[in-house]
Amino acid sequence: MNYRQTLISTGISLVLSAPSFAYDLSADEYTQEDLTVIKKAETSANAEILYNAANILISESMMQENIEQGIKYLVLLAKKNHPKATLTLADYYYEDSHYKEALKLYHQLEQKQDPYVLYSLGVMYFDGEGTQQDYKRGNKYYLAAAKLGYNDAMYQLAFSYNNGQGVKQDYTKAALWFKKSAEQGDASAMYNLGLSYLNGEGVKKDCAHAIKLLEQAINTDNHTRSYAKLGDIYYYTDYKAQCGFNKTDYKKSLSYFMKGAMQGNEYSQYMVGYSYRNGHGTYSNFSTALAWYNIAEYNGYDASSEIKDIKQHMSAEDIEKAEKLQEQILP
Repeated sequence: MNYRQTLISTGISLVLSAPSFAYDLSADEYTQEDLTVIKKAETSANAEILYNAANILISESMMQENIEQGIKYLVLLAKKNHPKATLTLADYYYEDSHYKEALKLYHQLEQKQDPYVLYSLGVMYFDGEGTQQDYKRGNKYYLAAAKLGYNDAMYQLAFSYNNGQGVKQDYTKAALWFKKSAEQGDASAMYNLGLSYLNGEGVKKDCAHAIKLLEQAINTDNHTRSYAKLGDIYYYTDYKAQCGFNKTDYKKSLSYFMKGAMQGNEYSQYMVGYSYRNGHGTYSNFSTALAWYNIAEYNGYDASSEIKDIKQHMSAEDIEKAEKLQEQILP
């Protein structure tokens, strides 16, 4: 559910002893400049030299002992409250699932009110990582980070209000935080705010504005679920009166479903199959329908009954065509 800064997991084990130099630089390839920094660190007490050497050893090494030497430098610096080293070490412990150690280090940095640190604490309390799950405390940190402008915290706080987790369910506040996140360019927030306007949750129903937000999510980040929802809007009669349509627009809906399907959205893949099965927005084509049903099923959408039904009306030759088409779509 939660977003976090992406870090490469190195598979490190906890290293809490003082630095030693039982590592082998010849086993990895470093630039001459990087080697100079690493060698300086062996005899230096300068925090920035040690920190730079740690980053090189962790990010540029393949050998475990070289990575662990970098971690030792970070441990040493964290004990001296070096902010960057403490944060880097906390992130690596988190990525390696050493949650208690990560939580301790994030708390060590908490008083500096860095929004990423506050958000990280929110994630850990909300998900119960290194501590008992505590939605209320997690939301407290999300709110603190959100007020400092941290987008991911805004997005998560919106879901807390939307789902009533750790706070009283409040669609108005959910929409408010989705809006703030969307204004920072988050495509998923645009999508969810679009749903708020489509369903009238926390805001007045406004189909035109919902469509605008869904299109914005697509333009921002090719948002696959927005393709699927726009497909629904133009396909289902439920939206006709609300959106001021004279009739459903199967051709337009199929265009959106197809774009979502090609992006890997399994619901859109199913709906492409359904459209070809029933001749909605296109000529009916059972081979094409079966191919897309199979693709949706392969990706986790239950289309088993549709697959069973359509095969009853197909020849062996048409089923074979569907299989070949499926291979072309998913090489």
